[in-house]
Amino acid sequence: MPTIREILTDKVNGGTFISLDTETEVKLTGGKKNPLQGRVSKRVVGSNVMIFQNKNSNAYKNMVERRLEREGKNASDFQLSPRTWGVREVGTPFVSHKGNEYLEVIFLKAGQVQYLVDRKVVPKDQIVGLPVVQEAEQGGLDNKVIIRTYAVENIRAITVDQDTFIL
Repeated sequence: MPTIREILTDKVNGGTFISLDTETEVKLTGGKKNPLQGRVSKRVVGSNVMIFQNKNSNAYKNMVERRLEREGKNASDFQLSPRTWGVREVGTPFVSHKGNEYLEVIFLKAGQVQYLVDRKVVPKDQIVGLPVVQEAEQGGLDNKVIIRTYAVENIRAITVDQDTFIL
């Protein structure tokens, strides 16, 4: 079975749309007192994302600037900040951090979300302690360009050019 790196190296040159299936452990509020702590995971099937190799320019910066221009805002005011963690490998969508490998993507649309307790699907409202996520600001942009960085170990399947690879 090929690795994500092998699949993307073989199938992607520049940028493309892909689909990801992921499963991640959910850190709940309440610490050790929360009886569900360490037992909850979130499965997302079919998230649509874009990946870029950033060989000639930064795709994220280009996309933000184009959207600012479309919204009638000054794109030249946008300044790209350095990564707050990890090192992106030049010419790839991969980020390394503390010995772990991540896939950096531009997030387009969430797939179907399921929450699992002890590997069994449960309704979201039955999980006590789910954290509330606040949306970040982005240079005054209304239609935000969202970057997500997935731990490679949490990616269960990837679809590129209608070919699905189960990992």
